[in-house]
Amino acid sequence: MIFFTRILLISASLRLLLLLAFSFSGGELYARTITDMRGIKVDIPDLVTRVATVDDGFVEGVMTHLGVIDKTAAIGSWSMKRDYRYDYESVTGEKFRYEGLNTMKFLHPWLDYLPCFNSPQGDVLNFETLAKANPELVIIRVGDCTVGATEKEKIQGILEILESLGIPAVVLYAPGYYRTAELSTIKEEMRVLGDVFGQREKALALYDYLHAAELLARERTRGVPEESKASVLYLGLNPDLRKAGSLAGVFGLNTPESYVVEDIVNARTAFRGVGRGVPLNLEKLYALDPDVIILPTYNGYHPPRELYEAPYFQSLGELKAVRNKRVYSLPWTPMNCARRLEYPIDILITAKAAYPDLFDDLKLKDHVLELYGHLYGAGPKTARGLKSTQLLDWLDEYDF
Repeated sequence: MIFFTRILLISASLRLLLLLAFSFSGGELYARTITDMRGIKVDIPDLVTRVATVDDGFVEGVMTHLGVIDKTAAIGSWSMKRDYRYDYESVTGEKFRYEGLNTMKFLHPWLDYLPCFNSPQGDVLNFETLAKANPELVIIRVGDCTVGATEKEKIQGILEILESLGIPAVVLYAPGYYRTAELSTIKEEMRVLGDVFGQREKALALYDYLHAAELLARERTRGVPEESKASVLYLGLNPDLRKAGSLAGVFGLNTPESYVVEDIVNARTAFRGVGRGVPLNLEKLYALDPDVIILPTYNGYHPPRELYEAPYFQSLGELKAVRNKRVYSLPWTPMNCARRLEYPIDILITAKAAYPDLFDDLKLKDHVLELYGHLYGAGPKTARGLKSTQLLDWLDEYDF
């Protein structure tokens, strides 16, 4: 109820402001119709020039690829405004720091200066700030951290307010919205965004490019017999879990993480339960004892070094994956409730970590640079910067 109390306090003058802005925009404002992922037909301008986004970087990534990122007029996520820093200390007292950014902030620092119509905590949308930005439409990605997949009342409240203000809403559903683990619905997200900006063919070609990483992993691992499958554990080193008495959280069979492991990489998820970030204690983690541990972004960035050297994880030193130095971090993706354009990196890191011999020729330290180039038109210097801002320099250190 707090959410609705705060967002529904919208004055009549705000509505008038929007109506006046639309009246003087020149010509017919809503000249064509697209269908969003609700199956709803949405009237939008023939040439979209001012867009507000409610997501955590996926929409902006596609807009960058399509060459229309400059149409962004307001953002609904603080992940594109923050600088992130994480400090750790080893058992020997040595301190080490990791600093990263949302890839969209790295590529487009000016996004930080746009109006952000969300609270820093990410839980209250300010529609007056949105209206002052005078967007022609709002693109909402349900399933990102900003608007979660299970927040049905919140989603409906947002849509009703936008309708009352006369702002068209285009809704995308991230893969997690469907309560399934697979990633194919990203293609439909691409279709909708392609339609918004009149570039459907280019947007769908982008999906095909991303999907190629999945096909590569499937093809190379298809022949791995059941008895030879690597045991892989996605381990979330959320510090809040430690404060609550657990060591870490794990990802179950109904998650996108497990889908990557079992359905794409043809390995075996060590945790056979369900749920995301399920807290486990020391005894249960040793009972799983995986061959490989993958560290996702989970309430912060977590490098292998934290698991190896931090004093609070020394009790895990005899886990097989820790003992054999088979712990790997995924790219830094702040507010990572749903997949963004860099998700092929997650797939290929997991695949190579599980089956290094099958991917011996694939040097991800070089491949990620090519991926950034294709996604964002990044030249060599910018691509290297993106690799560093996603905290992937370890790929060079490991010659991975």
